[in-house]
Amino acid sequence: MANEQGRTVGGYLVRILGVLAVVVGVLGLLAGLTQGNVVGMVLGVGFVVGGALLIKRSGRAGRSGAVASVR
Repeated sequence: MANEQGRTVGGYLVRILGVLAVVVGVLGLLAGLTQGNVVGMVLGVGFVVGGALLIKRSGRAGRSGAVASVR
């Protein structure tokens, strides 16, 4: 069973990797656009989407107190 400190460090690591993926994706997308490289643009979009999913996954979803209210 993982303790809370391990979850926090893992969450920060996933968030850092997500931000790096988004930055690399934006740079790749811009480079692909300037050079007309379709493969670079597709890879850039893939990195941006993947990084956004990592950032979203590292958030408060699944932790106590993050439950949406239901009416």
